[in-house]
Amino acid sequence: LDEGKASVFVGAGFSRNATMPETAEMKDWNMLGMEFYQRLYGYKPSSSDAMFLSPIHLASEVEASFGRNELDNLIIQSLPDDVIVPSKLHKNLLDLNWHDVFTTNYDTLLERAYLDTERPYTIVTNKETLLYSTSPRIIKLHGSFPNIRPFIITEEDYRTYPHRFPEFVNTVRQALVENLFCLIGFSGDDPNFKSWYGWLRDVMGQQIAPVYLITYNPDLHDAKKKLFAGQKIDVLNLADLPEIKGIQEGFEFLFQYLSQKEDSTLWNGRLKYSLYNVQSKD
Repeated sequence: LDEGKASVFVGAGFSRNATMPETAEMKDWNMLGMEFYQRLYGYKPSSSDAMFLSPIHLASEVEASFGRNELDNLIIQSLPDDVIVPSKLHKNLLDLNWHDVFTTNYDTLLERAYLDTERPYTIVTNKETLLYSTSPRIIKLHGSFPNIRPFIITEEDYRTYPHRFPEFVNTVRQALVENLFCLIGFSGDDPNFKSWYGWLRDVMGQQIAPVYLITYNPDLHDAKKKLFAGQKIDVLNLADLPEIKGIQEGFEFLFQYLSQKEDSTLWNGRLKYSLYNVQSKD
């Protein structure tokens, strides 16, 4: 971060930290899939069935059954961008010295949050703005509300993405080669990211730079950790921090920690639990 050689990939999970009225709810990736399921079948799946559903496949079925406009409207209704506002966590994230910020989110929380920072981000939503942009940038890879389309969501969208958006593909690949990457609010299951990161592993081999998946998941299974480890992705689970309760508190701690430049230059990949009145276990 101090050297400007770290980039961050922001996923849908981070948008749930937005400030919103009680009547609104920001759906994450899996919840969005459940909305697609209900539109198709008229009822929501059981909790046991929901974990096996693919939002991408369900989105494809919605498009095939009702058309692209209906699919887009479901996305817009499920992600109420017009009534939510960025929280301090969005500002704290963008205050850090990222080389670039990549996001697959359609909402405009990051673009609005950067207006309260001192960093001169360039907003990139299409290949025309990408070609003449300089870092630091907020790069919207999958479309953007209200009308930067298509919203990348269906199997066909992902299949044709490399041919329709080669500029974005090349930009992400270059960033993966040149920068350390952090994944925030992101499951690591996005087909595009898996393709780009798979390419990086093929090209770089053992010389690959670390990729950190930063999450808050008290129920993270060892099998998932081993899968990520095999893919050269290091998991930083904020739920492992003692006395940290909830995802918002976890990210607040992390961003405060990373903003301490005198500490971050010496960081060895472990969090110092003693900071901010958090009791150390070491």
